[in-house]
Amino acid sequence: MKNALYWEIPSSLDLKKLLEKKPPDFKYNIDKFYYILDYLSRGMDLEDLDNNEGFINVNAKKLQGAVHNYKKYLDYMLKRRIIRTDMVYIVGKKSKGYLIQGYKEHRASVVKIPITSWPMIKRKRKELAEFEQENNTTEKKYPHLTKWFNNKLQIDVIGAKQKVEELFPEQTGPIRGNRKGKPSDWNKRYKAIYSIEKFARQEFYYSVDDNVGRFHSNLTNLKKELRNFITYDRQKLVNVDIKNSQPLFSTLLLSKTFYENKSRCSIFNFPHSLSLISLSSHIPFFIIMIVKSLQKADNKDIDEYISIVNSGQFYKQISDLLFPDQTFDKKKVKMMFFKVFFSNNHTLGQPGAKDKKKFAQKFPDVYNIFKLIKRKNHTALAHILQTIESEIIIQRVVPRIATEKPNLPIFTIHDSVATTMGNEEYVASIIREEIFQLTGLHAQLGNEYWQ
Repeated sequence: MKNALYWEIPSSLDLKKLLEKKPPDFKYNIDKFYYILDYLSRGMDLEDLDNNEGFINVNAKKLQGAVHNYKKYLDYMLKRRIIRTDMVYIVGKKSKGYLIQGYKEHRASVVKIPITSWPMIKRKRKELAEFEQENNTTEKKYPHLTKWFNNKLQIDVIGAKQKVEELFPEQTGPIRGNRKGKPSDWNKRYKAIYSIEKFARQEFYYSVDDNVGRFHSNLTNLKKELRNFITYDRQKLVNVDIKNSQPLFSTLLLSKTFYENKSRCSIFNFPHSLSLISLSSHIPFFIIMIVKSLQKADNKDIDEYISIVNSGQFYKQISDLLFPDQTFDKKKVKMMFFKVFFSNNHTLGQPGAKDKKKFAQKFPDVYNIFKLIKRKNHTALAHILQTIESEIIIQRVVPRIATEKPNLPIFTIHDSVATTMGNEEYVASIIREEIFQLTGLHAQLGNEYWQ
């Protein structure tokens, strides 16, 4: 990574002019304003904006380390509508989220502002060093993945930016607020531009999630439509993905053997996931509850769900069952499953959960098992599924490919592996074999050609 000392902020913000016109009522340093805006820009690149309505949850301790009276800076920018907050703070679980405001008529690019104050230069150097250290740690643990992030990994900047303009066509007028639960197009567009420029400068980053073992990188955070502009050593890439991976792995949770310690794929193989379903001292009790529920369950209910998962037309068949009078909308069905897997049990009675409720009514025993797993922690189900996915892709598939074909470029995007064209069948065979070896499941795969 190039250690240039500058801030990166949206070009639509003329902060210097605003501060001169409407100065704050406290002694300020403009670099501290830039630090916060740069912090939010970096957060947009690293986070999935859809997960938190576009808001970036800030680390108050980190902000205070750089800007001791950061609340005054935030309050000023909130008052001037430079930023916005979700006002959601949950002790020990969630800090307040903030996002940079935008206007539809401002086609913001990323501008670099030189850092001028010596304390902030030292702060930037410290954070760059910490960033490099995290990369180095990941490189030592996962060299077979990180080594491919080199100068041969390129992005067609012009083509990618043209695609961004197609995805987010220019409009006029101020943003009056986004649909609840969705980040604004302005934020999505700026994130895309920011990510492209980061990729173009080859400022690569990578880390592995401590919770579920997922590998995160510039590639996993890049908007899906922009991957077509990525090449490795001037070769086109193809992404081999597990079709409806989370519904597939969820079928494991509907078998009593998954809750037996001696099974080849058991919840006991994933201690972190196991601890999520209850307090550790009560884990056996919860396992007994789930197993008893499975023993009482209507096998027809569960068997039908498993049959649909294995059909090869999962989303279409679910749509026909639950929404027979509606045109098939894959995005709608996927969103329903997102809610089934990720949302709190208590949301079932809310208006926004009507599709989730339909699933619960059609597959009551399946839903009941999922509900039990999420009883104490609504993230438990998703964590278990993602941990199984990471065990297969990161811990089994990638090391095996690296051993058998050490010169074959490979990149992971959670439940998929990308490689150079012509090698997709080999990669697919390894994924199928490793899934079956661990789970006994026969996975269906798909190829996504980046061209």
